[in-house]
Amino acid sequence: MPPGGYSTGLAEPEARSVQEVCDQVRRVTFTWFDPPFRPEPPHSNQAYGICFTGTGMIVLGACDVDGERYLNLLGGGVEPGEALEDCLVREVIGCQRVDDLEHPAGPWRYYQTRFWARVELLPWDPRHEFGERRLVRPEDFLRTLSWGSAPSAAIILGEGLKVEAVRGQG
Repeated sequence: MPPGGYSTGLAEPEARSVQEVCDQVRRVTFTWFDPPFRPEPPHSNQAYGICFTGTGMIVLGACDVDGERYLNLLGGGVEPGEALEDCLVREVIGCQRVDDLEHPAGPWRYYQTRFWARVELLPWDPRHEFGERRLVRPEDFLRTLSWGSAPSAAIILGEGLKVEAVRGQG
């Protein structure tokens, strides 16, 4: 996280999608920027991936949040000095999620990075926050992902499928 908890001064390109939602007591704005815009840590504090298996299935992690099952992309928070790609690898291997629950409800700007990744499934060990690993077909991704109705979810799926078509079959 940049000093003071805010990312400022970055020249942002035109947004592809903007979505405002009320997250309990505060309003949150999600903005999607296409590559090559890529803020590096500390401005970007999360790295998640749309992770495809060799058979074209997408891997999601599941945990219980407020008594409900929450399915999400694999990934999590960037550690100090860690590169975004290294964060994704560490989080996918550990299948864990990191949330900052201590932040006050005030305005807070940070960036999250999304990657396409090819993964090999190892034996499942639910020691971390994700208590379940679920494989879904691309056509079931949006209705299975807990935030699949968000515009960014469809963008992530579309972009992931484009990369999968080019790189995934090799």
